[in-house]
Amino acid sequence: MTTFYLDMDGVVADWDTAAEQFLGVPFRSKPRYGEYRVTSQEWDRLRAQHRFYRDLPLMAQCEQLVNLARNYRDQLGWQLLFLTAVPHNNDQPWAFSDKVLWAQERFPDIAVHFGPHSTDKWRHCEPGDILVDDRGDNCAAWRAAGGTAFKVNDRDLLLTIEAVTADLASRINDPTRQLALDIY
Repeated sequence: MTTFYLDMDGVVADWDTAAEQFLGVPFRSKPRYGEYRVTSQEWDRLRAQHRFYRDLPLMAQCEQLVNLARNYRDQLGWQLLFLTAVPHNNDQPWAFSDKVLWAQERFPDIAVHFGPHSTDKWRHCEPGDILVDDRGDNCAAWRAAGGTAFKVNDRDLLLTIEAVTADLASRINDPTRQLALDIY
């Protein structure tokens, strides 16, 4: 069965905004190290907030993206899952249950699967599966495994929504055609 996977943090859950508010530091003004944006000292503060993942706010426009993903399930017969990762160094033991509780409260029709680590997400990919993720390395590994990946850029879901909409329309109009759109 073909699967549509949605990442959680940075795609439907606004991890960055919650971290910025908790730390009092806007990430956009900081230099980026790869795609990881907090220092080890900042991470120590976040890690001490044991239930951090429980109450993350929704990303703007995420409900529109989730509804599009539901169309893959409802119109094309795909499976729809969240595919998330354990936090940095797996050092927040409540994150597993809190991510599941978060999703159950907001999107009860979508089950949560874990990578378990972000770099393991590609292992879930079967040829033709779709992943929406905010990390370029996850998207590249997904494509290398034979799937289609849509990258969310700078917390802005609008371009991703447009790309997923086009992909869905192409599949509904010609379900045998695989449209691989790469958004960077």
